[in-house]
Amino acid sequence: MPAKIRFDAALLAGGRSSRLGRDKAFLDWRGQPLYVTQLRKLASLGPERLWLSTRPEQPFPEVLEGVGRVIDAVPDLGPLGGLQSILAASEADFLLVLAVDLPRMESDFLARLVANGAGAVPRTERGWEPLAALYPRAEFLGLVEEFLGAGKRRLQDLLDEAAARGWIRAVPVEGADSALFANLNTADDLAALEQGAHDEAVAIARYRTESGFVRTLDRVAAEETLAIRVNGTSVAVTMRTPGHDDELAIGFLLTEGVIRAADEIAEIAHCPDVDPEGFGNTLDVRLRSETDLSRLTRHVFTSSSCGVCGKATIESVFGNFPPVPLHEAPDPALLLSLSAKLRAAQETFDRTGGLHASALFDRAGNLLLLREDVGRHNALDKVIGHALRNDLPMDEAILLVSGRISFELMQKALAARIPVVAGISAPSSLAVKLAKDSGQTLVGFLRERGFNVYAGGDLSR
Repeated sequence: MPAKIRFDAALLAGGRSSRLGRDKAFLDWRGQPLYVTQLRKLASLGPERLWLSTRPEQPFPEVLEGVGRVIDAVPDLGPLGGLQSILAASEADFLLVLAVDLPRMESDFLARLVANGAGAVPRTERGWEPLAALYPRAEFLGLVEEFLGAGKRRLQDLLDEAAARGWIRAVPVEGADSALFANLNTADDLAALEQGAHDEAVAIARYRTESGFVRTLDRVAAEETLAIRVNGTSVAVTMRTPGHDDELAIGFLLTEGVIRAADEIAEIAHCPDVDPEGFGNTLDVRLRSETDLSRLTRHVFTSSSCGVCGKATIESVFGNFPPVPLHEAPDPALLLSLSAKLRAAQETFDRTGGLHASALFDRAGNLLLLREDVGRHNALDKVIGHALRNDLPMDEAILLVSGRISFELMQKALAARIPVVAGISAPSSLAVKLAKDSGQTLVGFLRERGFNVYAGGDLSR
């Protein structure tokens, strides 16, 4: 396995797009400008320094403090010009490059490129994919300047030459990974990509009784926090799929009785100073006149309709729960038996068809307890409360929930020190992230014939 390398990361965001008709960097993507989404992906990989390649007239805001902005030395050279400018500005041995118009590119794939070591460049059936790649900086800068000096701009030819000199090597891209390289060139491209603007790709281990484990990609619904402020006062934090956040805030304020008409709102603004790590996740709704928020605040604080709506800052949502200890992954055959046991025990569901269930099992697959409720969060709270009151060991248990696995459910399980969480349906993107960060095993789509492992223990051993 290649040794861990130190590298800079760069986002190429200075390209023009006459066919799309808009600046790609500022397209709304999951509730924030596309360039912010891409920078966050790169920042999550831990580069020595983060760079941004732009045209001089692009109005990038001050939220990019700490990111080195490089203006293309020679305008209108396309990606090659951006590459030249960044390679010249960086002093790192290696440079990880990402183009702003690859919105489906995921951090996991970029991390695999870094793990591959120096000169890792993806190659699909179309050829080289130069705009999400890891380059040896000094060698590649010399080659880029050589090509530009000769009037050459074709990236495929550049990479063929780099490979011939032994400076880069192909990383074959097949199957679902190929979709990560879908880029934005036309309005039709944008329309197609926006169909997936509210989901994310995650690497999973898929288990089927007839074929065993297969490593693949799956898509999960995007989920992030949204803090809503009114005239600078925090009133709610909710979990949502990013996108149309202004509409969500307006609808919330109308249904809570804060406003009666849209013209009462003077402005809805993002708050990057409050939310530096999640641009676009805090909104401040400025009303044309002052309003009494005390009744709303008490109501939102005590609401039980949502697992986190009663918390008025994003920091309070994430809590301070340490990761769970290392734990042994459950046997696949045992997991496959649980959904039938859950359904057999759901007496009220069989009568009404309208309840969520949460159940705890021991490591032998025995049902310890089950609770049902119209609210999935309530059902889990009941399970945790009973287990706590009766000294049931949750740190060795398996939690099974009857529906979708949200961030709130994963956080509650973490607070209770439950190491393995499984669900009959899909997890959200934030649930997967929390499970990975907390060391929990997360299993979704658990049915009689298979399941998906989204995070945690290696069940394929």
